Amino acid sequence: MPHWSRALMHPATQRAPPRIAALRLPMLSCVLFLTLPAWCQLTVGEQTTARGERAQIAVTVRDSAGQPIAVPATVRLLRSGVPYGQESASGGSVVFVVAALGEFSVVVEAAGYKNGQKDVLVPVSTEFKVDVYLQRESGSLQIGPVPGRPLLAPKAREALDKGLQALGSDKPEAAEKYVSEAVKLAPGHPDVLYVQ
Repeated sequence: MPHWSRALMHPATQRAPPRIAALRLPMLSCVLFLTLPAWCQLTVGEQTTARGERAQIAVTVRDSAGQPIAVPATVRLLRSGVPYGQESASGGSVVFVVAALGEFSVVVEAAGYKNGQKDVLVPVSTEFKVDVYLQRESGSLQIGPVPGRPLLAPKAREALDKGLQALGSDKPEAAEKYVSEAVKLAPGHPDVLYVQ
């Protein structure tokens, strides 16, 4: 090959890499942007486990009568003694989604109750229901379940009802009279204070 033809080819070979790089950059960015959403959906513990291979442990915290407890409870999940997760139980229930299979321990703590624990074996990826029964502490003041609203004495209830009827009938003087009577009979009751 003559020397002058090699000199003509040399500048062309220098321009080729920038053209290839110009094509590679958009292709690489497309690949990255298309795989980024799928990659971001995986957390550290899930990177080796597919979505269909996770199990659920549904925990219900119950009192000695078998009813879900009304007080807040902290539920911890341990795997071989190592903390695996922690949740606050609302209405006595909480659900853990676990990526690993094996033996777990559910530990529950609630104010006014002794701590409870139950072991559960998770051999397959499905839902496991666990009921943990808590016993009241002996020094706890409450004997029965947590009450809802405070009770109102019959005379105070009657005065409050008459006051509400007077308000509904647009008779503010009569309403004020009955409500003030209810306040004297039940000064700290929330319903009486609200109407007052």
